[in-house]
This record gives sequence, C-alpha cells and structure tokens, in this order.
Amino acid sequence: MSHWNQLLQAALVGTSRQPVPPAAGMAGEFAGLLQALQGGEAQGRLLRMAGAVAVGRRAGFVAPKLPPSEAPVAAEDKRPELKDATLQAAIADALSSGPLRLQHEGLAALAAAGLRLPHSLLPLALDAGRRAIDLRPAVAPALGERGLWLAARNDDWRYAVGASEQADAQTRWDEGSLDQRVAVLREQRQADPAGARERLAAELQQLPAKDRAALLGALAENLGPDDEALIDAQLKDRARDVRQAAVELLQRLPQSAHAQRIAAFLEPLLKHDGATWRIDAPEAADARWKDDAIDPARPTHEGLGERAWWLYQLVRQAPLSWWTARTGMTPAALLDWAAAGDWKDALLRGWNDAVIAAPDHDWCDAMLDRPRAQRAWIGQLLALLPRARRERHWLAELGAEGNGAQEVVGFADQACAPGETPSAELSARLAAALRLRVERGSLANDYMLRQVLTSAAALLHPSALPALADLPRTADETPGTANALAETARIVRARRLFLTLSSTSSSPSQGRP
Repeated sequence: MSHWNQLLQAALVGTSRQPVPPAAGMAGEFAGLLQALQGGEAQGRLLRMAGAVAVGRRAGFVAPKLPPSEAPVAAEDKRPELKDATLQAAIADALSSGPLRLQHEGLAALAAAGLRLPHSLLPLALDAGRRAIDLRPAVAPALGERGLWLAARNDDWRYAVGASEQADAQTRWDEGSLDQRVAVLREQRQADPAGARERLAAELQQLPAKDRAALLGALAENLGPDDEALIDAQLKDRARDVRQAAVELLQRLPQSAHAQRIAAFLEPLLKHDGATWRIDAPEAADARWKDDAIDPARPTHEGLGERAWWLYQLVRQAPLSWWTARTGMTPAALLDWAAAGDWKDALLRGWNDAVIAAPDHDWCDAMLDRPRAQRAWIGQLLALLPRARRERHWLAELGAEGNGAQEVVGFADQACAPGETPSAELSARLAAALRLRVERGSLANDYMLRQVLTSAAALLHPSALPALADLPRTADETPGTANALAETARIVRARRLFLTLSSTSSSPSQGRP
C-alpha cells in the first residue's frame, strides 16, 4: 500500500484505531520535510503529513526507486484477446464515459464470446469497476490473466482478484471504511450468522450512530430468531436511525416479542362490528410505547393529526401477516376497507412503509393495483417484485396510448439490475412511444424526456433498438436536443456492435428474476 493510501486509511478509521504511518521509503529533502512534521498530537500530525504529500503528488514528486520486485510474472492468457478495432473502440468509449448498463453489456458480451480485453484496456476496465460496485461481476471475467495479475498489484483494483487475495476479514473489520465493515459483516453472515452477530455485539455500543445503524442493517442477511435479542435491545438506542433500523429488522420476524407487543397495542383498536371490521386510533399515548421506538410527540411538519400519527406508527411496525391473519381479509380487501374508513391516511401510509421494510409480494401487487393517489413509493414497490409480477404493472402504467412511457422507463431502470432488461414486448411498446414523442418535437422543451431517452437506449431489450436508431433530426435543434439524440445514437450503435459478439453465445438476460 502506498504512503498516501496509508494516510487515507488512517484518516478514514481515525488515529485512535490506526497509527499515523511513518514516512517510510521517502528520500532526500522531501523525507526531511515529512520528518519535521512528526511532532504533536496524532490528528494534527496526520493532517500536516497528508497536506505535504498531497502537494508533492500534485507537483509531480517521484518516490525513490524500490528494489526489483520478486513478484511472479503474469500467467499466460488462456483466452484470445478481442482483435476487432471497431469493437475495441466501442468498449473503450463505453468504459470511459458510457452508462453503467452499457459498460456491463460490453464486458459481459466479451466474456460470453470467450474473449478477453486487450491489455491496453485493462486499466480502463479496472478503474470502471473501482468506481461502480455493480459493474465488478462483469469486469473480472473479461480481464484475462494479465488483468488479474495487474489487479493484485494495485490497492484500488484488488476487488477483481477475489476475497482470498484481499486483506483478511479481521484487517478489513479493524481498519476498513464503514462500507468495508458492512461488507465484512454481510459476508460472515452468509456462512456464520452467529459469529457475525457476536462480532457486531462486541463493538456496537462504542460506535457512532451512523455506524451502528449501517452495521445493524447487515443482520438482514440470514436473519433469524437468534438475532432478536440483540436487535430488540437497539429499540432503546439514543439515535433515531438506529431505532428505525431495529424496527425494520424486527418486522421480518413476525414471531418476535416486538411483533407481539405491537399486536397487543393494536388489538383493542381493531374491532369486529357485525359483518365488518372497524379500527380506531389511540385515544392517548401509552407510556410503554417508548420501549418500541414509538414517538408520542407529533413532528411539527407532520400532515397527520396526533391520533393518526400514533396509529400510523403502530401500523408501520406491525407485521403485514398479522393483518391478514387477524381479519381473514386479503391484502387487496384490506386496502379497500382502509380506503373507505376514517383513518385511511394512517393505515395506507403505514402499510406502504411496512411492505418496503419487510417485502411481501401479495401486498406489493395489491398496493400497485390501487389508484395512484392511494400509493407511495411506486418505484420501490415495483423493484420488490420478481419480473413476471412487475411486468403487468409496468404495462398498466404505460397505458394503451403509451402516455406513461417516461415513468415506466424510470421504474424499470430502478428495478432491473445491470444485465437485465424489460421483456421484448414491453420494450417494443416503450421504444415506439418514445420515438413518437421525438417525432412530435417534444425533446426541445422536455428535459426529463431527454434523460429518459438515453436511459431507454441502454435499458431496453435488444430487439427494440431499431425503433431508437436513426431518430429524426432537424436543423434548428437546441443544444440539449442535439446532445440527447447524439448520446442515444452512440449507445444504440455500441449495443448493436456488442450483439455481434454475443450472437454466437447468449443474448443479454431478458429481465431474469
């Protein structure tokens, strides 16, 4: 690790957890300068050294030569490299400035064709993966042996060589950033849930609130009843974000003590009145609520009244399965029932929050079937559904005339991971609707349409690309229109080129679940 990276690491985790690195390996006057900055408290010493090294880096400081490396040379590549100059240029352009989906498609097509990147493109690909975690699964298979060898010798590129050659888990836990520590915990949860829980419990109370909330959320991986005690204790944490993280985890444990307490609060409010059910909001705050992260004080900006605010908080914490079991109604019937009652805003908002925290496909479907005014977080709800269940909602949002095309492209872009696309049928309808808007001249005054058009070019199924190719141009285009059309054409050309690579193997996934 370079001296600069060592300084950054110490700054990230704090000098109380990692000492300021010495100026090892420096020579001449610059080494003398760094030595002169060594006095004083650790925090000040770190900042002075970082400032000096930053200026040196910008001024072109060249570190002293190291002794010859004893590292082994790269193994011989087993796969041929991509030779086609046009395809090389398209991949280089995508990696330099293309959208993530285009980068992923190019690299995936290359690997599927049994080829690897030419050596000249390896730094570009490794840097792209450094910037975007979602791209990394597509980077490694396209690197070849030289790329893997290169990745192992640069701290920023080590993600490509696999966990076995990265810093061990304990080092990343002790010295890593918050994101790295969350990743360590999630990895351990997959193989050793109890060990990960004990690792977190040993440090949880000494951490800042932001860290406590993020690391607690990692317990969602392989969540089980054994985690309940640790999570339940965080309901009394002094930080609201930590309490909220605990609530969301406990909602996924319907048999937890927390779920039973919330049900006990709701039971007297929900009454069977003849042939129907009736619910009322609490008449007064309950002193026991504070133990379950329920705040009796209504925020000043809150649109709900005081009693509705109390009811909303109870509803959002109750497992969704409690409502169907208690009333015998389906999610759709419960939503109809709530919409006709006096407390519909508290109920509908609480259920929306609950389904985001603890996803339930039947509830997602039922909520998405509601009138638009009665639902929230549409994009998030759609993203929770598997492809087969979300497509019908996208088609409904699109409408017979294609008026919802912009919204659906946004929803699909949020729901489809890199390498996934909407179905060929939906893609064709979206592409046709967008082309019609371009032909009508809507791009000139619609900034959002310009953004959606380029997103669609990278997102839609390959069979829909002809509809977005050769879009009409005019002599009086605004700069914004010209840029959007040029970017769309660039993406479509690249994707068509990438398809020539994958024509002998598999095409991009059609929205795999």
